[in-house]
Amino acid sequence: MDIIHINNFNDHAKKLAKIGLQLINGNKSILEENGVKEIIALYLLIPYITDSTLQVPEPTALHKIPKLEGTFVEEIKLNNLRNAISHSFVTTEEVKDGNKDTYILFDDRILYTRNEHDTIGDPNMFYGIKTEDLTDRIKELLEEVIDS
Repeated sequence: MDIIHINNFNDHAKKLAKIGLQLINGNKSILEENGVKEIIALYLLIPYITDSTLQVPEPTALHKIPKLEGTFVEEIKLNNLRNAISHSFVTTEEVKDGNKDTYILFDDRILYTRNEHDTIGDPNMFYGIKTEDLTDRIKELLEEVIDS
């Protein structure tokens, strides 16, 4: 995991809105942009990495809500990942570090609770994980939901 500083904090909101607009307008080629598929897949995991789930009509195999627990990657807990992508910040950015690696960027809520987040940190500092490093883990989690 790398620490990455970005210059314009609000660009992430515009970037995600543009991705959504492209998808809703039928531009499937947006899915080929670096990190877009991974971000969408992360959002699709949110219901299964929450501390509380909805009540099912009756607790049977037909009405089971999968629950993912544990860590995402490195020291990132799944519940902190959920909080970061649900309540705060996730985007993709190409970092020109010689290799032009693409990163998925998260704010510090992937490591800290909300209270810790509110009292520490640099608002321009984000944690970046190389997109290629996330893809396999995201696939594992999605397969765990399918197999549950």
